[in-house]
Amino acid sequence: MDNITRAWYGMHIDVALQQKNEQAYEDFFCKVMKLKYSDNFQLIKAAGRDGDGKADGYLIPEKCVYQSYAPSSGFNKSKLQKKIEGDFLGAVDKWGDRLEKWVFLHNSPEGLPKYGLDLILKLRDENPTIEITPPWGPSEIKDIILSLNIEQLVDLFGPAPTQKDMISLTHEPIKTLLRAMSRKEIKKMTIAPVSVDKLEFNKLSDDVEVLLSAGRRKENLVEDLLLHWPDPEYGEELAESFRNKYKSLATEGVTPDKIFSGLRSFSGGNSDDISAQVSSLAVLSYFFERCDIFENAPVGWKL
Repeated sequence: MDNITRAWYGMHIDVALQQKNEQAYEDFFCKVMKLKYSDNFQLIKAAGRDGDGKADGYLIPEKCVYQSYAPSSGFNKSKLQKKIEGDFLGAVDKWGDRLEKWVFLHNSPEGLPKYGLDLILKLRDENPTIEITPPWGPSEIKDIILSLNIEQLVDLFGPAPTQKDMISLTHEPIKTLLRAMSRKEIKKMTIAPVSVDKLEFNKLSDDVEVLLSAGRRKENLVEDLLLHWPDPEYGEELAESFRNKYKSLATEGVTPDKIFSGLRSFSGGNSDDISAQVSSLAVLSYFFERCDIFENAPVGWKL
């Protein structure tokens, strides 16, 4: 898997984990673990009064119980502490000597609050015969997903472009994409240059940086097509459509990477067609450098 393919999947993973919570987060994790470990990982279904044994999944070779907690509205101290302690003690009671390892999952990219981690460490001190791991957040799940083979990643997220696909990109797929976008309702604007610190200022991930850098290698094709487009104002109008879409996404309060994903979808990058995917990266890179999608870094912002 080359760096462009990895970045493409990395971006999809981040957005998927940001979008999911509660049961959807648990289901996604279990699907990933099933792909990774096949029948060695077992989903646990609640069964009447017996419940689910305080386990969402069980990894047989490691005798490991996984328990997920992914609230949609952030952590509440009493609820989180009750969840951690209740699930662990319940698992000890239900699984007996078939419990040798316990993993608590959550959906916060910033990690658990200290009071949550303190409780997990306290339980670990009090139960030395059971391996209680540090809590798993989205980054740990992302690492597991990226360890899957290409066929499994395609099963989760569809096909992804490669470095070879980017290098071989020509005018025609970009022209097709631009023609499709010309049917969108757009208004005129003046295209402004971008500051050199734009990527860093907007806190875009390394994965997005790789994808924009890949697109930048082919943005000359976009420029050439727009310079010779039958409507000389189309490039400026298209830039305005990107700016409006960016503003719409930004007002939703989502993460920078999710905004990028939305812009990529807007430019036709959600297609399973590889030529459309790499064309969208070239177009996005072109307008990232020339109009107000994402914020320009103010002078002296690093000081």
